[in-house]
Amino acid sequence: MTTKISKILVVFVTAASIAFLGIAVGISKLGPNWREETQNLSDYTFAQTAGETPQWTSTQRTEGQPLATAASLPNVISKSYDDAARRNQEKTAAVTPQIENLKQQIARISELIKADELGIAKREEQLALALEDVGKQIQALSTDGERLATQAVEIRAVAERTRESGMRLKRQRIQIETDLFRLTDQKRHLLDLVYQMEGILQRLRDREQQLIDQGAVPVEAAPTAETAST
Repeated sequence: MTTKISKILVVFVTAASIAFLGIAVGISKLGPNWREETQNLSDYTFAQTAGETPQWTSTQRTEGQPLATAASLPNVISKSYDDAARRNQEKTAAVTPQIENLKQQIARISELIKADELGIAKREEQLALALEDVGKQIQALSTDGERLATQAVEIRAVAERTRESGMRLKRQRIQIETDLFRLTDQKRHLLDLVYQMEGILQRLRDREQQLIDQGAVPVEAAPTAETAST
């Protein structure tokens, strides 16, 4: 009788052990894989000590100091996630003022670029008008110079034919030649102004192209003296 009861108990214990083993395997399969979860924390290392009461330890890679120690791996992982979240918040808090400062700088630079573009456009328009006016003056001086040169030739011819009024015509010729020299010098001076203005215009165009390369929107170019005259 005792033997039968012993056999029954052995069978029962064996069945119960198998059942509990199945439950344990099912729980391990259905629950999270904590060892695999540690791979998501690339900035931390996890190690388990040996002995009767093994402990799990989490270490931050850059600092090299143990962060958390516990008998449960999930507990250590949770503390590591908390530390990672804290570090991310600190980085975000440190970077946010820099981002705001950059935004303000970009806004200020954009306003300066707009003002610079308007100034360049206005200056180009002024220089174009000045070039047009200088061109008209040069044209007028050229006409006057040709007229005076013609008069000088005519006066010399008259002086040769009219000896009696030679001295008077000679004085007139000297005066006209003096005026002609003055007009020629003034024409040369105006041509120098033209070259200077063309140089300023070229520098303004280079500055405008530089602003466009920096992201500025180009404005409509002011008409030049050549296009305005045509």
